[in-house]
Amino acid sequence: MDDLLLHEWTEACTLLDGALVSPNVDAYFEVRARWRKVEETVRAVLGDIGALPLVHDDSPYLRALVAGETIVPSELLERLAMDPSLLVRVAVAGNPMTPASALSLLYRDGSWHVRSELAANPSSPGWMMTFLASDRSAGVRATVAAQPRMPSPILGRMAVDADWRVRFGGASNKSTPSLSLRELAGDPDSRVAAQAKKTLRMAFR
Repeated sequence: MDDLLLHEWTEACTLLDGALVSPNVDAYFEVRARWRKVEETVRAVLGDIGALPLVHDDSPYLRALVAGETIVPSELLERLAMDPSLLVRVAVAGNPMTPASALSLLYRDGSWHVRSELAANPSSPGWMMTFLASDRSAGVRATVAAQPRMPSPILGRMAVDADWRVRFGGASNKSTPSLSLRELAGDPDSRVAAQAKKTLRMAFR
């Protein structure tokens, strides 16, 4: 990795590290989106397994690159799932190629950021998604509510969650029952109501 790319990756990881200890849920998702874009750029340069030699590196930023690789031995991802660095565990939890054996090590992780990544991971098994739907963190529940593969009864329940972020996640989901979407269109939170109306319009085009 050239110096300029390494600097860009380090900067993005530093920002995400800061967001991981911030109580601001919205800020975390914004910083994470930027981190993902930089990650895509780095991977395009390194190739499919270009980061594998970095697995033993002292820097959690470089181990996080390995944790997000699409071609990584299962036993290696299981080891990284127990990494002391939160950033590395976030990367493992969000990797769609992470096997169920490694994902199962993370669904009770103490950080809601890790659990939120699991909720967005298409490889997370159904039982885990059901478990996360009742997570104590609104950030995790909001991520679950936005997933189209969730069963209608669970989405209907999440549509009346006390936290607006969870209801917004449900309002953005075409799989949310139409009755729930119509109720969300009248939500007292204008952001939720506007998103529900938008989803309803798209559903009946």
